[in-house]
Amino acid sequence: MRTLGRIVLGFVALIAVVIAIAYIDGLTLPVNHVTTVTGTVAAPPAKVFALITNISAAPTWRHAVQSVTVLPPDNGRDHWIEHLAHNQTMTFLATRTEAPTRRDVLLDLPTPAYGGTWTYLLTPGPTPDTTTLTITETGFIHPPLYRFLMHHVIGLTYNLNQYLADARAAAPTL
Repeated sequence: MRTLGRIVLGFVALIAVVIAIAYIDGLTLPVNHVTTVTGTVAAPPAKVFALITNISAAPTWRHAVQSVTVLPPDNGRDHWIEHLAHNQTMTFLATRTEAPTRRDVLLDLPTPAYGGTWTYLLTPGPTPDTTTLTITETGFIHPPLYRFLMHHVIGLTYNLNQYLADARAAAPTL
């Protein structure tokens, strides 16, 4: 029984050391970041712009969004809540909209541990009826463990890449 107790204690100590190392590493990582992804969507810019600005339709083409609650406009700007898995919600505010070339969206949380803006830039693609979509996240992550996970495990471009993949998958329906 003593051997089992030592093994369990050793395992707990190992987990504590791993968490401490991840926390310390997270402390050394920058709170602020800027990351960009670019890809071609097989639809013209006006149609891609209509796709990304039709907030209520997001659940039909974005796999992570289960539903959307459209809020009253904030000084004429789109404002909405996305309902995601595990009862997670995120509130967004469109801070700049220039059809059909640009959309800036702010993660609008009252006391955020993480957040920032996504800027969508749409330009004519390399072939007719395609769009080059560039999405830039200008964000921050305060908790050191979450910074560690986003930098080393998940990747800062994970959500951007998923959005781009969803837009590409939706293109044939536009």
